[in-house]
Amino acid sequence: MGGGEYVAINSAITVLVVDDQGLLRETLCEVLAKELDIEVVGGTADSETAVRIATEKRPDVILLDGPDAGGIVSLLAEMKRVSPISRCIVLTSCTHPALVREALRLRVSAFLAKNVMREEVITAIRSVVVHPDQIVLSLPTESLVAARDQDGPRLSARELQIIENVAQGMSNGQIASRLEITEATVKRHLRNIFDKLGAVSRIDAVNKAKSVLIVPPPRGRPGRTAAPRAGAFSVPSWS
Repeated sequence: MGGGEYVAINSAITVLVVDDQGLLRETLCEVLAKELDIEVVGGTADSETAVRIATEKRPDVILLDGPDAGGIVSLLAEMKRVSPISRCIVLTSCTHPALVREALRLRVSAFLAKNVMREEVITAIRSVVVHPDQIVLSLPTESLVAARDQDGPRLSARELQIIENVAQGMSNGQIASRLEITEATVKRHLRNIFDKLGAVSRIDAVNKAKSVLIVPPPRGRPGRTAAPRAGAFSVPSWS
């Protein structure tokens, strides 16, 4: 059995896996299903499906990631709302301090970088169930220190999504289409962002967001996490 020493509990730990990367999600579900004390109750990339499963199953653990930092924060908040008894573990390649800070604010049970070994994930799942008063962290030290020391303006999950898309050069119409909201709603969020950051333009807002570590680098940019180790999530030999 993987994940180190077996932890004796009264029943199998139920786990919901939410990840937008299909191959990784399927592999993760397969690996977890091999553990005698873990039962995978669902795996999905869709947030609406995740909400439905979490509401119906109330899993012991929800292992989640999203397409961007704002999406992760939004999904985490929604999971905590619909299934407050579930322990949420963020497993992501994004270890930006702003995301770490918001996850901790939302009382995440564990935050793991995606270059961790599979045994570390299995151990974290067991740990958050056996020790619900503790937080499991496996991420670069600089991310944790910066998240702790950061004292800048706080954007909501939706505002974080908006400013990330603005940083990618998207127009209000494109952002509205991507997030499935109206252009007027995008403009309202932008006004709030401008007020919080003291910005006078879109470029100024993006620059100020970057200066206080609100906008992370694009997903997959080199240097954000350590290189994957043998047995890590991005390695084909996982299965």
